[in-house]
Amino acid sequence: MLALSNSAGLVLLVLGGIFVVAAIAALVLRGRVTREPAPDIPPAMQPGPSDPALETPLLQKLQGWGVLLVAFFVLWIPYTWLIEPSANLKQEKLLRTEAIERGSRMVQLFSEENQLGVGCVRCHGPELRGGVIAFGTGYNYPPNLTTICGGASTGHAAIKSLADIYATIQQGRTGTAMPSWSIRYQGALDDQQINDIVNYLVFMSSKNVPFKDNICTNPEAVKAATSPSPSASPSGTSGATGASGATGATGATGATGAGS
Repeated sequence: MLALSNSAGLVLLVLGGIFVVAAIAALVLRGRVTREPAPDIPPAMQPGPSDPALETPLLQKLQGWGVLLVAFFVLWIPYTWLIEPSANLKQEKLLRTEAIERGSRMVQLFSEENQLGVGCVRCHGPELRGGVIAFGTGYNYPPNLTTICGGASTGHAAIKSLADIYATIQQGRTGTAMPSWSIRYQGALDDQQINDIVNYLVFMSSKNVPFKDNICTNPEAVKAATSPSPSASPSGTSGATGASGATGATGATGATGAGS
């Protein structure tokens, strides 16, 4: 698509240049009107200038500025068409890099030096590779976030797409130590902060998860994760058992883990 856009832009640029040259040539040739020599009349007896003589210079000046304006747009629009895709890609890459950098600071503990810190490492371990925390009368095991984009293939059974990671951080997980973090669910983080954390998790997790299994960046992996298994039993009892099992896996892995 980008190659097609570049080719079309070059064609428009060349055609625009030809149009500009032709327009300028037409104006120059138009100004070279052959005139017969005027009769030798004393200045005091010469008639006043006619309306065309008065209006033609102004009209030609307006036409010249019009040609320049058209030439500007004829050249500027294809030029913008050529550079805009790469400029957008650079800007998108820069924004993502900045978001990842902020996210890497947010998962750490709050301190005077790191005032962006939210403290995901408090539960998920100093390197976000999982932890053990007291929960109720027992313990809870926040999972390894460095493999969260692997979904069920890396032990995060409740995570089937990037939207599940957002939902887990925003809403938390019932029955686990994972609280809601979004201000829309009585949490402390706005959408930009959560987006920064997710960008960092995707960046970090994609280093440890093969692309074919990466539900954060590979649409085919998302389809495989969300499609019903061919071996799944159609009976209601088996389905209920599967749902119960998924809930249990959620508590131990993806449910607690996608958030901070």
